[in-house]
Amino acid sequence: MNKEHINKVQVLLTEWNPLGKLSVQITDLNNYETEATDILWHVKETNTVDQINKITNTVLSQAFGIHVDPIKCKIIGEQIHSILNEK
Repeated sequence: MNKEHINKVQVLLTEWNPLGKLSVQITDLNNYETEATDILWHVKETNTVDQINKITNTVLSQAFGIHVDPIKCKIIGEQIHSILNEK
């Protein structure tokens, strides 16, 4: 797992902020670093955007007990896919 990839996914999640206003109530959120790491732990370069989308949705739903916006999650999945396929 690449630290640069973790940082890029962390930025995506922080900009999205799927928790919204609830994010201020979580003291150890650390700009979604744990969630970025968890997502990338499960994702492989060969995963499709849909597979990455499902992984992202599962990680965020399990971590926070929230319903994730499927459209925004798919956009994040596309961006993660692009990050992993950068040369």
